[in-house]
Amino acid sequence: MGIGVLKDDDLIGFMKAGKYRIKILELLKNFSIIPCEIAKKLSVEKSQISRTLSELEESDLITCTTPNRKRGRIYRVTEKGTQVLASLEEK
Repeated sequence: MGIGVLKDDDLIGFMKAGKYRIKILELLKNFSIIPCEIAKKLSVEKSQISRTLSELEESDLITCTTPNRKRGRIYRVTEKGTQVLASLEEK
C-alpha cells in the first residue's frame, strides 16, 4: 500500500487534534485490551475512552473484534491505523 494512502493530512490532523487518540492507538498496537483497561492505563474516564474509540473506529483506524458483546469488547488496530501511526512517528 505505502504512503499514498496517508497523503490525507486531514487524517493526521484528526489524530493530533485529539488528546487521547494517538495514545489509544499506540496501546492497541501492542495489546488487545478492553476499554476499562485503557481508561486505567491512561487515567481517563471510561466515557472519554468510549467516545475516542468510536471516533477511531469511524475513521477505520481500529476495529472491534467482539462487536456482539456489551461489555469487555476487544479492539485492534487496522492496517490503516498502523500506517497512520508509522506516519506520525516519522514527523
